[in-house]
Amino acid sequence: MNAIRSVWDYVKFFQFPLLLGLSLPLFIVGGSGLLIYALALALYVIVGDLFFGEDTRHYEGTWRYPGLLIWMEVLSQPVLMSVVIAFAWMLGLPNGVDLFGIGAAIQSLTGFDAIAAHAAHDNFGTLLGGLALAAGAGALAGVVIGHNLGHRTYDLKSVIAARVGSAFGMFSYFTIRHPYGHHNLVGTPADPSWARRGESFWKFRLRSVIGQYRMTWALEKKRLEKMGQPVWSWRNGALQGWAIELLVAAMFFHAAGLAGVLAFLIIGILAHTGLEVANYIEHQGLVRVPTQPFQPRHAWDDAHRMTYWLVSAISRHSHHHSDAQVEEYELQPMAHMGRAMSTPWGYLATGFVAMFPSWWNRVITPRLLEWDERFATPAERELAARESLRSGVPELMAAARRYYEQQGRPVPPIRPGDPLDGHLPPDAPAGLLARA
Repeated sequence: MNAIRSVWDYVKFFQFPLLLGLSLPLFIVGGSGLLIYALALALYVIVGDLFFGEDTRHYEGTWRYPGLLIWMEVLSQPVLMSVVIAFAWMLGLPNGVDLFGIGAAIQSLTGFDAIAAHAAHDNFGTLLGGLALAAGAGALAGVVIGHNLGHRTYDLKSVIAARVGSAFGMFSYFTIRHPYGHHNLVGTPADPSWARRGESFWKFRLRSVIGQYRMTWALEKKRLEKMGQPVWSWRNGALQGWAIELLVAAMFFHAAGLAGVLAFLIIGILAHTGLEVANYIEHQGLVRVPTQPFQPRHAWDDAHRMTYWLVSAISRHSHHHSDAQVEEYELQPMAHMGRAMSTPWGYLATGFVAMFPSWWNRVITPRLLEWDERFATPAERELAARESLRSGVPELMAAARRYYEQQGRPVPPIRPGDPLDGHLPPDAPAGLLARA
């Protein structure tokens, strides 16, 4: 039993790349099995998120083979990429395109005529199931496994696996923008992936995606200028990533023409929606003085077991941002240690609620007010009050006015939707920053 438990400790973080990899035979056979399998995976995640409880175990220093975790991440990428390729192959069959000769190879090796099986049994459910599984694979390759690998900027195999794998979900920019932009700027208006108080998910999603692409280009431009290199250069990491994405798009075009390219774009849109849900609920409304280092209190933490497995341990987000050099599998549950606030539920349930602004504000507002009282430093309390005035949420605005009344200071003339400055206001009490 102990041996099984030891194996499970490693496998649990990679069960979803494995489960998606197990769908590959279904892509070969075709028919309704793809949709049934996709629905079964979705049900497993939903049930687990709601009923599997929390994991608050401390894993640091417990791994007998820590290097195995890194290799499992690296090897997860080709598995996830294969699911996306299998979907492109399936799209090409009605056009008479056997992408990479996959169908011919299968028939040669096994005698099974996969092309004929698809012609006989495929339906709309087959397409829908394949799309769902490919989108899940693209999201895991870019947002989850790609995220963890992308933080190991010192390890070439991790960087390559992150960059190539992320392209299959249109996330190649993530390996640049995330470690070099988000981690330095989060909690301030300078980070486009920081959600403001009162900002709906749908408004945030569009602003965040556009801002992240712009930041990626700006980061590479600045890096190349320091090297004395032109921005339009093969050394530009953003261009490298987008070139790989273009190759993936070309694969879809070869298989199914413009319909194939549209399918790839849908994979990217669905995968990006998953990323932006995570961005939204991981930092929403938590403020940080730009000149102060990140602390565990500046992120919403999560210990729900299914979320922990699904995102390969990165849901312990408070510790991750306060020390990004700690491997994800050794992150500590900061909310349970009293050092951060917890998400209301797991990522799936919390993200679902976040898509309904009125419902979300009812859930998150009391938690933001609790954060202001329990965790905010004097400087952060000032920033939080100004953000609350901008939020347009009546409860937050009322709390901000009470704060200024208790301070014996006039309420600043800030209205909902006013631009964010992200810095301490000029009328803040002297010495406030020093006490942060």
